[in-house]
Amino acid sequence: MNFKQILKDGETWKGIIFILALSLVIGTVSNLGLIKKFLRGEFRQAFFTREEYPGLVFITLPEVEELWHNQKAVIVDSRPVSEFRRGHIPGAISVPLEEIKGGNYSPLERLSPVKPLIIYCEGGDCLTSLNLARLLHGRGFGDLRVFSGGWAEWLAAGLPVEKEDEGS
Repeated sequence: MNFKQILKDGETWKGIIFILALSLVIGTVSNLGLIKKFLRGEFRQAFFTREEYPGLVFITLPEVEELWHNQKAVIVDSRPVSEFRRGHIPGAISVPLEEIKGGNYSPLERLSPVKPLIIYCEGGDCLTSLNLARLLHGRGFGDLRVFSGGWAEWLAAGLPVEKEDEGS
């Protein structure tokens, strides 16, 4: 049986359609949690447009290192204060997103509107750095850089760490 005969065979097409339908069902069932999150709009917060947020860019670990080493940017840690105290990038300023959103904490006056701000969180699927960048953009800060590798990538690279005293 050659290729043309296979394409003309009705049983072959039924098998192909069955396999595609089965794949669709298995894919839907195995990703049901993600589909529900998508339908609730939970993924929209991870996206932005350049028109909506000019000056907001993602940067890599080598870019963060260079700016940090040359002190050409302010490093902003968006994690909770307890995480910041356990360890952070040396010289970073703690600006916990949740406390700012709750109105309980306002260290924004310590941030320079002139120097670039490098914002980080835990890394991976953590979105607090991106959400803090959006909030800061709304408050007039322009040169915002999000280090999506975050604290996890900084630690994995063996870079310097600063910790708060236990008594602080």
